[in-house]
Amino acid sequence: MQQSLPTTLGIIFKKVTGIQDISLFRKNIHKYIGKKIYHQQYNADNIIAAMCALGMKKGSTVCIHASMKEFYNYHGTAEELIQKIQQVITAEGTLLMPAYPNPRYQKDPDYIFNPKTEPTFAGHLAETFRNSPDVVRSINVQHSVCAWGKYAEWLIEEHSMCINCWDEKSPWYKMTILNALVFTLGLDSHYIGTFDHCVEGLLYKEYEYWRQFFTIWKTYKYYDSCGTIKSYRCIEGNLERRTHEQRLIRHFGPDIYKKQKLSNLLIKVFHSKPCLEKMLELGREGITMYYIPSTRGYRFDGDNQ
Repeated sequence: MQQSLPTTLGIIFKKVTGIQDISLFRKNIHKYIGKKIYHQQYNADNIIAAMCALGMKKGSTVCIHASMKEFYNYHGTAEELIQKIQQVITAEGTLLMPAYPNPRYQKDPDYIFNPKTEPTFAGHLAETFRNSPDVVRSINVQHSVCAWGKYAEWLIEEHSMCINCWDEKSPWYKMTILNALVFTLGLDSHYIGTFDHCVEGLLYKEYEYWRQFFTIWKTYKYYDSCGTIKSYRCIEGNLERRTHEQRLIRHFGPDIYKKQKLSNLLIKVFHSKPCLEKMLELGREGITMYYIPSTRGYRFDGDNQ
């Protein structure tokens, strides 16, 4: 895999400064500055009110990506927030959160995924949700999902049968059929959510540019509900990816994307069905969140096979 200039500069920066996690370093700086600016306190009810103002209601399918590092003016617990969301959407609704294990396991051929016990690498709120009553988890080492509520089983049941982990059998795609509200709590203003990878998960069949995202078949092992070791195969890519989601967000209208600020906490919502439809439309025109790999030199009209 060819190394890009941003990656090379990142490696040099790490060597010079001794900072190994640049993303965490940036988050810590952002938190330090934010605590100097924002002092308004808020609780779970305030977050719920904001989410309801953005469209959450009884029966909603809701997917949440959250960084509780940004909850520094929050008075409450992760458990309280999860329970209050469930009270609003009720058992007629569905709640999802990412539940992928540590990404390093994707490179370990001896790793066996245990969906019952393996912690999620997606943060404290997601890990708390994973351990909540009646939550089920999909079989997928790359981008496992936890779910609760009416459509939970349907959403997760075929994830190990996917050709790639974002295709039509994945919970990431299935939730767009339900027009899930994808909320991001405390994440960057440009962040959309994991379902944006459904674009390459679908368009690789049609376009040479997108085909490079899926070139390698891999086998992953996991424990089933009886403790038996089983395996599944899926197709992945071996290329560097760097994103700037604002390339897509600038094309979104209020029917797709809205946001609110609660003290320091940025709360965004994406209506997943029209959002994915728009991202697929843009992807067919060569407009993508990826600046690496570049679309330069690729065709996005006529016969692209």
